[in-house]
Amino acid sequence: MTPEGRIQSYLKRRIAETGGHQRKLQWIGRRGAPDLFVWWDGPRLWFVEVKSETGRLSTLQELEIGRLRASGFRVCVVDSMSAVDAFIAEAKETA
Repeated sequence: MTPEGRIQSYLKRRIAETGGHQRKLQWIGRRGAPDLFVWWDGPRLWFVEVKSETGRLSTLQELEIGRLRASGFRVCVVDSMSAVDAFIAEAKETA
């Protein structure tokens, strides 16, 4: 499994352990979608992009994340197990 794959597996496991849900994303006819749509009851909705510790966002990903944030969506980029834990803590506190 790739380093990014290990982080994504850990993220999915932590989401489930904390009562959250996730779905893999893919925009039809468009590139740059974040990897996952994540939510907890409340509603607490997030888009999450997973990278390895050495991974970088592509220009298309940066643009798409910027568009989502400008529209008021919460978007998080995680690149390590500790970043996943920090994201889960923040997401669980956000109503």
